Order: sequence, then structure tokens, then C-alpha cells
Amino acid sequence: MRKKVLAWTLFLACMLFLSLAATPYSRTADAALITLRLTLLMVLSILVVRERWRNRNDSPREDAPAGTDVGDHFLRRCRRWYRGEG
Repeated sequence: MRKKVLAWTLFLACMLFLSLAATPYSRTADAALITLRLTLLMVLSILVVRERWRNRNDSPREDAPAGTDVGDHFLRRCRRWYRGEG
């Protein structure tokens, strides 16, 4: 049930954003969405570079302890969401 509610909420939000193109606020909506997208891209890029920088000298072992800070947790959640793993 929770997945259906989330799916419908995302669908309705997308329809709202698409309908903003037909209003006088289309330029404002475009600027806001572009800013949001670029901000998300910057945050994810910084987290990926940070993770690679921290693990640049580590050997690729499976038994190596995973990072436990907030950035690693957020990045793992984004990866799982993108790949559809969970």
C-alpha cells in the first residue's frame, strides 16, 4: 500500500510540474527545477569523489568495513534506489 501511495504522489507531482509549463510561471518553474537538478548533481558528485578519495589506496576486499558516516549511507541509498535493489 505504501508503494502505491508513493507512486501516485510522484505521478501527481510530475503532472503538477508539467502543467506549470502552461502558466505564466513557466520560467520560474524551469529555473527552480534546473537549480534543483544541478544541486542534486553537485551533491552526488561530491559524495562520489569523496568516497573514491577515501578509498584510493585500499585494496578491493570484500571483507573491508563499509563507511559508517552519513555521506556513505546516503550514497548507498541513492545507488540502491537507482539500481532498483531495495
